[in-house]
Amino acid sequence: MTLGDRIKAAREALKMTQGELGELCGTTKQTIFKYETGVVTNIPLDRLENLAEKLGVTPGYLTGWGGGETIPEKLGELAGPFEKLNDSGQDKVIGYTADLVSSGKYVRTEPARPVVLSFPKARHRRDGFVEFKVYDQPAAAGLGNYIDAPAFTVEQYPAALAPEGAEFGVLISGDSMEPEIPNGCTVFVRPTPAVEPGEIGIFVLDGQAYCKKLIADQKERKAKLRSLNPKYGDIVVDDESRLRTLGKVLGHYPE
Repeated sequence: MTLGDRIKAAREALKMTQGELGELCGTTKQTIFKYETGVVTNIPLDRLENLAEKLGVTPGYLTGWGGGETIPEKLGELAGPFEKLNDSGQDKVIGYTADLVSSGKYVRTEPARPVVLSFPKARHRRDGFVEFKVYDQPAAAGLGNYIDAPAFTVEQYPAALAPEGAEFGVLISGDSMEPEIPNGCTVFVRPTPAVEPGEIGIFVLDGQAYCKKLIADQKERKAKLRSLNPKYGDIVVDDESRLRTLGKVLGHYPE
């Protein structure tokens, strides 16, 4: 599915028109049409986040790079046939769904929600230094991760060495990103739900954390996580995999 397909599927699952979605997002029906038909594909991040919020999904679901799809695949498959029904048929589907829920036999049991930690923020001091939380493991950096007590240290760097937009750091262990990102260095990260293909980010794939370059393989129609060290092969993101972007790597220290 393309970005436009996902926007359309999410909208139709909510029985919302293009005009209604445009109004909610502070834009026009024509703009939503362009998104859904692929006329516009490079949607600014702030607009993408707003669009995802109004549709009740994550930016990762819309872009196709992330996990956490709020709309299940089965619900997306239902949207098309549901639209073909007349009002009486749609009312029967809604009524039957309500009966299934009220019976209690088919209701999903949700686990207790653990504590969600807010995004880490850099602290800019008056003496010209910036304080970052530096995490021992990329997955502890947050951005939607459920964690109990992430291990981190607070480190200070001269403001001139801290990339603009960086909010936290991750300690790199291993040589997979050498020579550009050395083993033992700290990378500076800006929290974001998605990065562009060709950019280096911090990712969690099926529970495993990585610092890699994101590759969009158009020929194989798959996303890949690529090491800069040629002795390591690509990690292929399969259709069944769950990929989450924690942030974009803006630089590292020492350089």
